[in-house]
Parts: sequence; C-alpha cells; structure tokens
Amino acid sequence: MKRNGAPAEPPPAASARAGSELRQQPIRGFVIDELGHVLTSNRRLGEATSVEVTLFNGRRLGATLVARNWLNDIAVLRLERRGQALIALGDSAALVVGDRVLAFSDESGPDRTLTPATVLTTGAGTGGNLAVDLAPTPDGVGGPLLNHSGQAVGIVIDGAPSTGSPRKLTFAVPVDRVKSLLRNLSSRPTAELMSAPEAR
Repeated sequence: MKRNGAPAEPPPAASARAGSELRQQPIRGFVIDELGHVLTSNRRLGEATSVEVTLFNGRRLGATLVARNWLNDIAVLRLERRGQALIALGDSAALVVGDRVLAFSDESGPDRTLTPATVLTTGAGTGGNLAVDLAPTPDGVGGPLLNHSGQAVGIVIDGAPSTGSPRKLTFAVPVDRVKSLLRNLSSRPTAELMSAPEAR
C-alpha cells in the first residue's frame, strides 16, 4: 500500500489463491467483503487516511480509512471499487494449541506460496493475541493467518525472536476480536469508530 503524502516505492503485485491480498512493503492487508473493506495493521498505516493499494493481479485502487482500533492494532480501509475477490473470516475461537495455520510467503507474484505454521498459544501471555512458529516472520504486517478452509483466523501484527531460541514467533490478532468493530461499520459514525478501542 502507498500511503498518501509519504514516499514509497511502487508496490509489487501480490497474489493469494484464497482471495485478494494487498501488499507494498511494509504494509499488507486483505479484502474481507464484497463492499471492499480491507483489514490491515493500524500501526504500520501510521497517520495516513487514504492509500493506494495493489491487488495480486497488479491492479491499483485507491482506498480510504473508515475505522481504526488502536488497542488491537487494526485498521479498516474501503476500496474505491466493490466486488474484489475476498478472504472470508473464520472462527478464531475454534483454534487450539497445536493447530496448523497458513501465512503468505515473502515472495511476490502469482505463484507466491503459503507457509505452514503451528499455533503456540491462543492468548495466554501474549496479551490475548495468537502466537505461531513462523520462521522467518512473514514480511509485511497486516496479512492474514488462514485455517485449513482458507478462512482468515488472525491478522498478523508483529514478530519477534523466541526467548533463548533462534526460532521466530509471529503474533496475530484473532479475527473474532474485530468482528464487532466490522459489524458496527454500518451502524455507527466513522469518527466514533476511529476513537473507540475494542475491548479485549
């Protein structure tokens, strides 16, 4: 994604067999409904309120900020055109330690692959976030973690070395935590959404 007013290199194309993913280092995101709403990282988005995104097929679209959630590091954008391929939201509450999930690799282009990972925790000791054993941490915060059905169960927000181990950890916000925010998009003013943090 290209943040308006901020210098950035032209965003490379990104692909996702499960749907549309948006990518331009260091920000990723993914389309979640037919209205063109996109989930991404609020922290990486910074103060931008409009961005340019590139779909996996190379098509570029403008997008505007419609909600941000500081507590959970989530921002919701809306593409200027509806009807893009999407990634459905799954049930993050159904995840248990040991479950396998998938994340998009660092590669760009239509042949980009999915990287498997194991759920290490569903919230204990991580502030309520998921932790998975991705190594290396996928480049570009804001992308989805997928379950075996290709549904998004988490939004990647950070990565860090595991204590005392060369293994890397990737952290993700469970999608169930942001579903109420998404439901409110049609019933509450944007300004209120942007200032009201989602309770953990």
